[in-house]
Amino acid sequence: MKLRRTFLPLFAFFLLVLGALSFVEVAQGSQDKLESLSAERTGTIFLEGEMLGDLILGARARLDFLYIDDVLVKASISSGKTPDWLKWHLGHFGSPETEGKELFVLRYEVYKPWDFDPFKITVNGVCLTKEDILTGFNRFASGALPTGTVDSMAFTVPRSPDGLYNISYDEDHIEIDVKKIKRTK
Repeated sequence: MKLRRTFLPLFAFFLLVLGALSFVEVAQGSQDKLESLSAERTGTIFLEGEMLGDLILGARARLDFLYIDDVLVKASISSGKTPDWLKWHLGHFGSPETEGKELFVLRYEVYKPWDFDPFKITVNGVCLTKEDILTGFNRFASGALPTGTVDSMAFTVPRSPDGLYNISYDEDHIEIDVKKIKRTK
C-alpha cells in the first residue's frame, strides 16, 4: 500500500512531464514547418548589392518578397509563433481583393538611406498600381527612409499562366516559380 501511494504521484508527474515535452516538440515542429515554407516561398533582392562569394557588399536595402498561399496560411495558424507583421498581412488571403490574383508580401530592411517608392516594383514587366497595394499607405514606410527601417506591405498581381513571377525594383530582380513551389508540397 505504501509503495502504491509513493508510485502513483510519481507516475502522474512523469506523465505530466512527458505530455509537456511532446507539446513543446509539436509546437517546435510547426514553427520549423512555417520557417521552411516561408524560406521556399521567398525571393530576396539586395538592392544595389555586389556579390562576393557568399557575401553581399554595399546593399542599400534587403527586399524579401514572400509568396502567400493556402499552405503557408495553414502552417502559420498551427505554428502559434507567426511574426506579427506576417499575421497582419495573412488577413488579406482569401479576401475579395485577392480573388483571381496572387498575394505577395514585401518585407524590407534599409541598410543605407533609401528613397522607397512602391510603384517602382514591377512584376512580369508591369508596375504596381495603387489598387494592387493592399496595405494602407499610412501603414508602411515609404519615401526617404533612414538606415534601420524595417517594414512590410502586401500586394496582389494577376495570376501568371506559367506560374513564373519576375519581380524587380529598379535594376535588381528575382524570379519566383509558383508551380515549382506547389510541386514540393
